[in-house]
Amino acid sequence: MLPAMKFQLLKKGPMKSVTIHRLSLQFDADQITQGSNQEQAKQAVDLINGVLQREPFGLGAQLFATPDEIEIESAGEDET
Repeated sequence: MLPAMKFQLLKKGPMKSVTIHRLSLQFDADQITQGSNQEQAKQAVDLINGVLQREPFGLGAQLFATPDEIEIESAGEDET
């Protein structure tokens, strides 16, 4: 881990945006989120954003996902 002072030095300057097309997230939705598939997807992004922004060593980063960019697929029991 970086010492807090060195980490603060890294944060100077404008933030950059990194776009990763077709990024997939797999998680046990029913264990950590509730509601419809869309609600669970939003909750998962909110949880990830909380970790990315956590002090003192959070990246200050944030994921953005609009509802029209979200596709939900359920893995079948016979898939590995």
